[in-house]
Amino acid sequence: MQTEPFDRAARAYVETHFWTLPALAEAVDAPPERILELTAAGIAPGAVYARDPRRGWWSALGGWVDGDGHPPGPETEAWFSPWTAWDLRRARLAEREGRPDAGSARRAAEAFGQAFTAALADFAPARIAFADCFDAQGRVDPRAAAIAAGAEWRSWLAGGYAVCLRAFTGETCVRKESLGALLKRHAADPDTWPMTAEEALESCAALAQLMLPFAPWERPTGTPGRTLDALLARQALGRERPYG
Repeated sequence: MQTEPFDRAARAYVETHFWTLPALAEAVDAPPERILELTAAGIAPGAVYARDPRRGWWSALGGWVDGDGHPPGPETEAWFSPWTAWDLRRARLAEREGRPDAGSARRAAEAFGQAFTAALADFAPARIAFADCFDAQGRVDPRAAAIAAGAEWRSWLAGGYAVCLRAFTGETCVRKESLGALLKRHAADPDTWPMTAEEALESCAALAQLMLPFAPWERPTGTPGRTLDALLARQALGRERPYG
């Protein structure tokens, strides 16, 4: 049940970390209607949090807090990831040069795919989270990497990564998924996935740099709760203060 304290905490979180449509439009210097056209064209995610006066809170990661149902409608308050502004600005620049939105969407996906593939090769823990992207010799398989990049880009457009990450690039995507997978496996089976206390702590610190805190109702079961919070509790090293 979404009580008044729940509602206040949720609103404080989204207003701290995300932008309303008018704020995003102002940041990109485009009408709100144009922002919605660009997100619909697949250039950037749409709203990632919303509040309906009757149904309560929704997120792109987990849907409605109280049950299933249709996505938010136009009557809801909505918030967007600030990082989307960069892809939207690139699209506006292309628009000035006479290039269509479909081309901007394709170029954004291609640029992400190239950065994603490069990050796989540069970050050893990627072999845990993206094992299918490597051949038997441990080299990146370009075809498999392209397929994985396409799936991750679609997840970004669906809003899941916009809930999770402060900034979404090929590198941050690979690092977030890889560090999260490593820490979760270590927590579940430390004998098979051994790490020293220092190694685990440094991996958590690296992950914390990438991730948003998550909304209060999402954090316990999300990556921050299952990695950062769990490790600090196990090592008796205090706790995060994600909401002040």
